[in-house]
Amino acid sequence: MSANKKEIRLGNTNYLVIDLTQPLGLNVEVYPGDPEPKRKVFSDIQKTGWHHYIHEIGDHNFQPHGDAPNHQNPELQNEGIEIFGLDYCFNSACLIDLSNSPEAKKFDGINYLVEVKKKHLEPFSEHLSQVGAVLIRTGYDKWLEANKPHTPENLPYLNKDTAEFVASFDNINVVGIDSLTIDSVGKHTSHQLLKEKMIVESLVHLYEIPAEAREKFDLQTSPIRIVGATGGPVVAYAFIEL
Repeated sequence: MSANKKEIRLGNTNYLVIDLTQPLGLNVEVYPGDPEPKRKVFSDIQKTGWHHYIHEIGDHNFQPHGDAPNHQNPELQNEGIEIFGLDYCFNSACLIDLSNSPEAKKFDGINYLVEVKKKHLEPFSEHLSQVGAVLIRTGYDKWLEANKPHTPENLPYLNKDTAEFVASFDNINVVGIDSLTIDSVGKHTSHQLLKEKMIVESLVHLYEIPAEAREKFDLQTSPIRIVGATGGPVVAYAFIEL
């Protein structure tokens, strides 16, 4: 079993737990132009007896991270990441894997789909109507895990029709994807259409979720709720009942 998953027992139920997060390193590849993580020593254990770092990290450097409404909605500047309470932390979920779609392309040896269209998700309408979260795998999780440099024009995204389609499901609280963003470069449409939901980007290890469990499993997406932040790290785990 890989280091990203583990069988555990909670109460009387056995679960396979899959970690959908990746540790943040100082060398992480960020969206071109975004601030790179930095660290400095506030207290040196050799001098003070205790060690304390200060990290300078952008709101959206994490894998994964949540987007707050104030990130790309000018009229919602009072709604930071802190608005996402428990309704957004624990949900039933489905995974839609589009990495082998006929329209997927190979970039530097990694196959993924760039434009997620409504037609890709429509066959899963029944599943979408029965869950509180949808995770969309384009195949870019492999790119994130390899820590390859990002080309904005090649980042997977949801087009307008797709975002409208997902937004039409009132039962969905969380929309997750393995891309750095749900919008194409320079656009804000999908963020604005999905402003009522917590958008979780840069998910990894989605392929670890077994094919037979992808229609419905339990999902944890717990954001670090920093008041006013435009985004922040999300602790994400998939729980598959055994």
